[in-house]
Amino acid sequence: MPVPFKIKVTKEIIALSKNCGSEELEIIGENCAIALALKDIFPEVNVTGAYIYPFGIDHDNKWGELKIALPKIAQDFIGVFDSLFEIPNQRLRLPEFEFEISIPDEIIAQINIDEIRLLNYAPSFYP
Repeated sequence: MPVPFKIKVTKEIIALSKNCGSEELEIIGENCAIALALKDIFPEVNVTGAYIYPFGIDHDNKWGELKIALPKIAQDFIGVFDSLFEIPNQRLRLPEFEFEISIPDEIIAQINIDEIRLLNYAPSFYP
């Protein structure tokens, strides 16, 4: 059964990713705000305009084909964020936001579910 998981893109994450796409050797899908928000559970994550690839995009590796659909709010954020690549300081004006993803069973099988539960519910367990 898929596990729902809430992702929060904070102002701090937006600030860390504000130059994403404006630096020459940077891999955008690994350093964008949404990818940074997911790094705790998926260290190799790669984010496109429509999908999260939790184990990166690697067509020679069977895990590289696993993906999670991005909800519309996240896709819209990416569209606005990407449109500001020439003026990265303006990205700091974007609001923080939350969205929920559904992590499929085949992805859950590859990660430690106890770690996900701890991350997902940590705010209610810790002050």
